[in-house]
Amino acid sequence: MSGQSMGGDAAASAADTWEFDHRPTRMRQIVVGLAVVIVIVHVIWAVILVRGDTGVTVGVPDQLAFVVTGFIFAGVLLTLLRIRVRAGAPGVEITGPLRSRLWPWEDVVGLTFPRSSYWPRLELPAYEHVGIWAIQTFDGADGVTAMSRLREVVHAHKPSAADPETVADR
Repeated sequence: MSGQSMGGDAAASAADTWEFDHRPTRMRQIVVGLAVVIVIVHVIWAVILVRGDTGVTVGVPDQLAFVVTGFIFAGVLLTLLRIRVRAGAPGVEITGPLRSRLWPWEDVVGLTFPRSSYWPRLELPAYEHVGIWAIQTFDGADGVTAMSRLREVVHAHKPSAADPETVADR
C-alpha cells in the first residue's frame, strides 16, 4: 500500500516492529529556536528597510520577498527535525534531513561510538559506515541512555554487532 495511509491494524503492527525509536533532543530545540529567530529577523528587516533612508525605494513586494525568504530559510532548517534512528526486527533505519534508509541485520557489521565523534556510527560491510545523527554527545544523559538502549536492541537481533571490541577487530 505505498503512497496510501495504513489502516488501524496495519499501522499498529508497523509501529510494533520498531523496538527503539529516538530523535535528538537538544538539536530539535535549537533548530526550532533558530527557525523562529530567522523569521523574526527577516520580518524586522522588511520593516526597517522601508523606514530607513538608504536611497533605494523598497515597496511592499520587496517586503514580502524578505518575509518569504525568511520562511524559506527556516523551512530548510526545519528539515533537521526529521532526523531519527529506529531499530527492530527489520533492521536499523536511519532518517536524515532528506531521506530514510533501512539496513537489514545481515548488512549491519557493528555499532561504534568513536571518541572523537559527536555521534555514533553504524558499521557496514567493506569498512563503510553511516553516522547516526539522532544520538549526539550534546544530548548528555539522554544520548547515553539512547545509545545503551540501541546497543540492547542490536544485541537482541545481532549479538556480534553489539560488542564494540568485536567490531573494532573486524
